Amino acid sequence: MQTATDTAARVAGTDTQNGSKKGRKPLAKVELFGIRALWLHFADEMDLRRLAKLHVRIRVKERALHDLKEERRQIMRKCTRRMQRAQGKN
Repeated sequence: MQTATDTAARVAGTDTQNGSKKGRKPLAKVELFGIRALWLHFADEMDLRRLAKLHVRIRVKERALHDLKEERRQIMRKCTRRMQRAQGKN
C-alpha cells in the first residue's frame, strides 16, 4: 500500500504549497527493467512486481527470436556457399 511518505519520496520536487520554484528539482528519469521513463516514479509495488515479471518474459522471448534469426542466417550462408560452388566461383 502506498503511503504519503512513499509518495513524497517518489514525487520529489512537486511541492506547490509555498508557491516558490527555487527549491524544486525536476524528476530524473529512472532506468529500471531497461526502461528510462519518468512515469516509473509513480509505479507502486504491485506495478513494479508486474513489470519485473514482464521484463523476464520479454528477455526470454527476445533471446528466442535472436536464436531463430541466427539459425536463419546460418541457413542463408550455407545456401549462398552452395550457390557459389554451383556457379564455379569458389
